[in-house]
Amino acid sequence: MKTKLITIIGAGIGGLTAALALQRRGFKVQVFERSKEIREIGAGITVSPNARRALRDLEIDQKLESCSSSAQEMYICDYATGQVKYRNFDSSIVEKYGFHVLQVHRADLHDLLLRAVKANDENALHAGHEFVNFEQDEHGVSAAFANGALARGDVLIGADGYASAVRSCLFPSEAPKFTGQVSFRALIPRDLVPTSILERGLAYYPSPKRTLMHYPMRGGKIFNLLGNAQSANWEEEGWSISATAEEFAQAYADHAPEVLALIRAVPAGGLFKWGLRDREPLQTWTVGRVTVLGDAAHPMTPFLGQGACIAMEDGLVLGRAFAAAETVEDALHRYEAARKTRGTNVQIWSREQGQALQNGHKGRTAIDRGLYDYDPVSAPV
Repeated sequence: MKTKLITIIGAGIGGLTAALALQRRGFKVQVFERSKEIREIGAGITVSPNARRALRDLEIDQKLESCSSSAQEMYICDYATGQVKYRNFDSSIVEKYGFHVLQVHRADLHDLLLRAVKANDENALHAGHEFVNFEQDEHGVSAAFANGALARGDVLIGADGYASAVRSCLFPSEAPKFTGQVSFRALIPRDLVPTSILERGLAYYPSPKRTLMHYPMRGGKIFNLLGNAQSANWEEEGWSISATAEEFAQAYADHAPEVLALIRAVPAGGLFKWGLRDREPLQTWTVGRVTVLGDAAHPMTPFLGQGACIAMEDGLVLGRAFAAAETVEDALHRYEAARKTRGTNVQIWSREQGQALQNGHKGRTAIDRGLYDYDPVSAPV
């Protein structure tokens, strides 16, 4: 292929995975990020075998495993008593899929991807560039930024999250909407975590109109705490809106004493909240030489633990599609054909799982739905 330069808008996990996958297949990328500093917020994610296959291809999976946690069991607990209702064993996942499920500090994964991209091309990343518009013709795409800069490339990839400006330019009539879910998140040092929570490690507490989970990261040095609760309205924008432990505890006041103790152990200034936003599935992801990936293509609620994983799958398959294709049009067609049905399905299934859990049902987990079986390295493109 004669493609010389691929422009990526957004330097999050999806955008950097795509950049690295393309670089490793011989393509030059330029990645633009609106923030003045390219970094990730402090939050936890789970990385399951489907995504780890992509990371192994990119040669960063072992490094990620060495700085993460892998709980031996996942406990599903009664929210009011804390009593274990049932459990899933990581050993059975390893036996079936060949990988542990990792509990990961998002910033650690982001840093590994960032360093790998920079090692390939120290000039590939451009911070402080807020994308505002693009123009395309039969030869390429020009991106315009709020600081007055312009960037020309053969292709434009929107990897700029659920509120994607690239997606809004492609499909201007469709905007993000509040899902009716407000999330709380916090990172808690190990020495502040109640003993019973330490012993349990990874646990999930579905309750009426709410869910809550906690798990260790960085080898157990810190715990991630995440609550999702239904709410009638939400006006504020942003991922890092300050909240108080008392506000969090009040929303979960009927939960087990050890859960409330964990909430109240959050260090001052260490609790944040945000309203989950969503968009309806797209009929197509691609217009001409412009496409989207990750949350820009399929914004996901967190109830299957697959948001970052599916974005990494997208990025790896995008790289493979360009390597396999003869033209830009062929590459983008291969990419969308390989990814759109899966991305849309997991987006919808995540919504369904949230409704099930918050209505007192087990629902169908990522394992139940066969999501861990997928291999982005060998799937047809």
